Amino acid sequence: MAASSTPPQRIVSINLCADELLLLLADPQQISALTHLSQDKAASYLQTKALGYPTTQGLAEEVLPFKPDLVIAGEYGGLPTINLLKKLGIRVETLPLANNMQQVFSNIEWVASLTGHPERGAAIVKTMQARLAQLPVLEANAPLAAVYDPNGYTVGAASLRGQSIHLAGWRNAGELAGVADYGSLDLETMVSLQPDALIDSPYTLNTYSRAEALAKHPALRGLGLNPHIISIPSNQTICDGPWTLDTIETLVDERLTFLNRASESK
Repeated sequence: MAASSTPPQRIVSINLCADELLLLLADPQQISALTHLSQDKAASYLQTKALGYPTTQGLAEEVLPFKPDLVIAGEYGGLPTINLLKKLGIRVETLPLANNMQQVFSNIEWVASLTGHPERGAAIVKTMQARLAQLPVLEANAPLAAVYDPNGYTVGAASLRGQSIHLAGWRNAGELAGVADYGSLDLETMVSLQPDALIDSPYTLNTYSRAEALAKHPALRGLGLNPHIISIPSNQTICDGPWTLDTIETLVDERLTFLNRASESK
């Protein structure tokens, strides 16, 4: 979308990922309100920047008093609010879910254009692409990693986290289990696949629920299975942005650490 000749000056976000891209790309005075999750450290990578803004739960009656000239929503959820705002003649744009790095770049450029700052988006994308180009060359015999979040949640190749695993030089156990985009791995499959590493992203550290405790299940330590545990902060995995490169680079470092330990133990 081309940048408007008159950029919006009263933008309200009703989606966490839109919050973060607005904080990254818009002028502070353009932002009228963000979601309450923008100020949750576990959810928002830019939580500190969000603290100075009003927040809403995403309800139409909360949004309307700000008299927004643009509301940015997410691809999923908030439909009653979106429909009502549109009926009232308020401009609503929908931020797509990014399932690969190209879509991450497109989202950044799109929000930059919406806010009237396309040059900011272009600069961020250029920096991200340069970081991607610096990643080590992929090796043929890559170790096997499995995203293993609460209730065995995992990802396949058609997801951003799945592509991040590949770019970092790991094979993805979710793909071997037949997961295309998002799904789950049961304990039997995990034990069968024998992953070298488990990647989790706990929302709150050291307060594991029973669902989150699957990564510590005794069955995963049975039969000699003792996977390397990689914990990625939840505020890097919930939404996409430049911090996605932080995740990929962490996974690269963890892979090299794992391979070095494996070599030393031989």
